[in-house]
Amino acid sequence: MRRPRPGRLALAPAWPGVWLLAGAHLLAFADRFIAALVAPAIKADLRLSDFELGLVQGTAFVAAYAVASLAAGPLVDRLHRPRLIAAGVLVWGLASLACGLATGLGELVLGRAALGLGQAVLTPAALALIAARQPRDRIGQGVSLYVAGATLGRATAMGLGGGLLALLPAMVPLGPGAPVAAWRVLFALSVVPNLVLAVLLLRLPDPGRGGGRPARRQALAPWLARHAGRYAVLAVAGVAVTLVVQTTNAWAVTLLVRRFGLSLPSAGMVFGTIVAVAAPLGQVAGGRLLDRTARRGLPGGRLVLGALLGTLPLAATVGLADDRGLALTALAALIFGLGIGSVATLAGLQLMTPRALRGRVTAPFVACTTLAGFGLGPPLVGLLADRVFGEAGLGQALLAASLPAYAAGIIALLLGARYLRGPAAVTEEDRR
Repeated sequence: MRRPRPGRLALAPAWPGVWLLAGAHLLAFADRFIAALVAPAIKADLRLSDFELGLVQGTAFVAAYAVASLAAGPLVDRLHRPRLIAAGVLVWGLASLACGLATGLGELVLGRAALGLGQAVLTPAALALIAARQPRDRIGQGVSLYVAGATLGRATAMGLGGGLLALLPAMVPLGPGAPVAAWRVLFALSVVPNLVLAVLLLRLPDPGRGGGRPARRQALAPWLARHAGRYAVLAVAGVAVTLVVQTTNAWAVTLLVRRFGLSLPSAGMVFGTIVAVAAPLGQVAGGRLLDRTARRGLPGGRLVLGALLGTLPLAATVGLADDRGLALTALAALIFGLGIGSVATLAGLQLMTPRALRGRVTAPFVACTTLAGFGLGPPLVGLLADRVFGEAGLGQALLAASLPAYAAGIIALLLGARYLRGPAAVTEEDRR
């Protein structure tokens, strides 16, 4: 397998299938964040409170996601992973359509829950594939490209979706019947690329699965018992990063509308542009740094600690600044720094876990971090805005929800400092 020359920045992965998995991640997050883009319109049409809106964006999705992830882990370690992902794509595509057809809170909650059910298999299967197919010294790079797909998915939902909202009338005449709200049209349009993706995934090979040599099995409990401390530290840090990322993503557009008076389409395009530029830069930087520094200790641990310490003042600026230019600059820097932390967490998890256990370890890990990030963060911000700070104090609510996560992540990494500088958790034979 040909590798890039040392010292050169090579974005092309060693295994081309990374691009397709990144595309799947893009569409998954685009579908996930359409609700954040059109949140004000959904709130008005369905008469929801901020708390109910946060429940729809976060808890409804993540409750199903977390439960399904527990079943997804063993499947990832045993089944043909691209076909498993394709099945999930079909489920979440239909779920997006259901969200666009919802007429009340209950139906919208069910649609978001089905979305979580379909997307639960994606990241465990994709990360296991990347870790198995990429050379060890380029796993960080492969994971960074996969995570960048999620960033571009958010940017697509905000930027392209915001542009479509600007072009479409509030009510779209689709036929002789009653016109359809523009936000419903966005959900319906998202189904088409998902169908194309599912077909492409069915053509992606997975050596050792679906025929040929069966995957090697390994007991999970003894491994976790030996390395519980390392996984606990990384899990708390991962929850901290994910909560700040997802609460910011869920409420940034609404914050720009309420605090700085931007229109909904303009706020979506501004935030989408920031995410599309700042996050991939941070993620690629995180992957490169991890590939160079993860030979010993807790892979990525120091990078996550640096990301949390560096972005804490930026999060405070985003929540409290009254100057729009300052707030947007801090928001871009915040997203860049959190991109480093996200990649370091996910790629580090693959590096410290044996190949035969990656699905069963990654699935509950991702479920845990997503449960906190999506399920706790967005509704907590909405509750604080409803009951404590008021609609005008959304920035303060966002900061108040993020501070405990920062504290927990930083403290966990400092208390687990021996893992950051100790011997590696697994041998090269275990990893590969």
